Amino acid sequence: MQLVEQYIRLCAARPKEAFGRPLDITLAEVAAILCCTLRNATLTLKKMQARGWLLWQPGRGRGNRSVLTLVLDPADLLLSVAKELVQTGEIRASQELLEQYGQAWPTFAQHFSRWMNIQFGARITREKGSSGRVDTLRLFFDRPFAGLDPIHVLLRSQTHLVKHLFDTLVRFDPATKRVEPHLAFYWEADEDGTRWTFYLRKGVLFHHGCTLTADDVRFSLLRLMQQSFKHRWLARSIAAVDVRDDYVVTIRLKQRDELFLQALSKEQMAIVPRDYAEQMGEQFARLPAGTGPFRVVRHDDSMLVLEAFAPYFAGRPFLDRIELWCVPGMRQPELTEESMLVVDKAHPAYELADASWRDVVRQEQCFQYVSLNAAKKGPLADDAFRALVASMLSGAALRAALQGGREQAEVWGERMQQDTRLPDAKEAARLIAASGYRGEKLALYTYPDADHVEDAEWIREKAKEYGIVIEIRYASPEELAQPAVLQAADLVVDSANADERTELSLVEFLRAEALSITHHLDERTKAEVEQLIRQMGQTTTTEERQAVVRAIMDRLKARHLFVPLYANRIEMIAHPRLSGVSLDAYGWIDFRSVFLRE
Repeated sequence: MQLVEQYIRLCAARPKEAFGRPLDITLAEVAAILCCTLRNATLTLKKMQARGWLLWQPGRGRGNRSVLTLVLDPADLLLSVAKELVQTGEIRASQELLEQYGQAWPTFAQHFSRWMNIQFGARITREKGSSGRVDTLRLFFDRPFAGLDPIHVLLRSQTHLVKHLFDTLVRFDPATKRVEPHLAFYWEADEDGTRWTFYLRKGVLFHHGCTLTADDVRFSLLRLMQQSFKHRWLARSIAAVDVRDDYVVTIRLKQRDELFLQALSKEQMAIVPRDYAEQMGEQFARLPAGTGPFRVVRHDDSMLVLEAFAPYFAGRPFLDRIELWCVPGMRQPELTEESMLVVDKAHPAYELADASWRDVVRQEQCFQYVSLNAAKKGPLADDAFRALVASMLSGAALRAALQGGREQAEVWGERMQQDTRLPDAKEAARLIAASGYRGEKLALYTYPDADHVEDAEWIREKAKEYGIVIEIRYASPEELAQPAVLQAADLVVDSANADERTELSLVEFLRAEALSITHHLDERTKAEVEQLIRQMGQTTTTEERQAVVRAIMDRLKARHLFVPLYANRIEMIAHPRLSGVSLDAYGWIDFRSVFLRE
């Protein structure tokens, strides 16, 4: 970068029309422009000439001036350097170059952005003289990926990638809603349902080359129980894990739990290699090793790169490589025939696609909500005041005002019909006064992402209409997962991780310490809900568990502890040659099934 800056200094000291024309100049003048010694000026000019940026003809003899020819316009040079950085994988450095010089040379910024837009999608490359092919899927994100340790992931994007890097003992089939064998090919339980024995597949390899054993299973489960306050709710029923031999492990439960197998299928319960995890320590999150269909080969501020794991026990994926570039401020890529894409329908390029592009549409099962803290001393601890606030935060009104793909959410099997009848101004004033509210600020916490910001600002303005003051405080996912922050918040706008494991998703919503609800339940409701969750774990039929789910939802609605706002509708189109594209409950594409047709 220093060489680029020095070239731009030289250009700034010369008339713009001088590009490509020889200019008389002394070495001393060059050194003065570059703020360096004569020797360093000579070395710098040689480096620039070697790159083809300029021509330098030093003067011979005393008093003879040298000749400098600046070959490249700074905008062209910057574009060339930025492209070179991208092509060598230095995405972060290219973005820093854009941030530093994009405003001064807008043509550089425009041309680079246009070039970047055609770098994404799915591509096939072939080596000359070879009949083989390399299938690469290249995507972009606006920030670097945080750690990928299963027991610490928070965001759905992280969880989605964990699913491609790691495996669990069993897997949940969202189509059949049944638990299927995975790392364990067979299991059995005693009559009480408190002692489960799992038989592991032999020869399953971790990415670092070691073989999976029962000791890795025990280590992984205990590691989650001891080190992850975020996800330890998953192992709440586990009393002990016993290794019987290298391929047989027994898990003893404190009590019968009909959701235990579903809990074992969650991505956070993935099995990690004990030796590698202990060796890597905190670095395990950056360069993890699992048994999954893809392995991490690079993970830094520029990009995350996954490569297919050829020995994968469940069958190698067809994609060879997935590149996730970190490009802040990047818009949707352009439609091109060379790059086979999945494009959001909201993108202008959607209009350019012909009828052969395939629709990929689904409403996320995850939903946005606002929770109200009934456990904190203050106005929201008053039932009537909380009911007033909940009624004014109408999901229907928010969806109508903000639109943008927001749809009514299905919340654990039902479309919650919120009572939006608001008291008149006189009654509202009475309820507010009776609650003890005296105009103090209520703290609303959420993330600084665009949709959360819009939601929070709408809530603030709606509350203002009733004389209720809300102060928005933005926090990172890690900050907002801290129990102390959630307990201090009066309201939290967040997203619930719901999928086809309906009952388990509700238990996560209520028990996960990284989510707000468990910290916002008043003592009475919390005791009632815990009793119902235990009851659900004892029931043996889906119908009985669904009845418990309805009972829990009735209590939450009656106590006005959260308001569902919306679910996002994901609408995309896929290139006709891009196959195996479908959306999961979180609105993500399963990379394992994607392939490119000729």
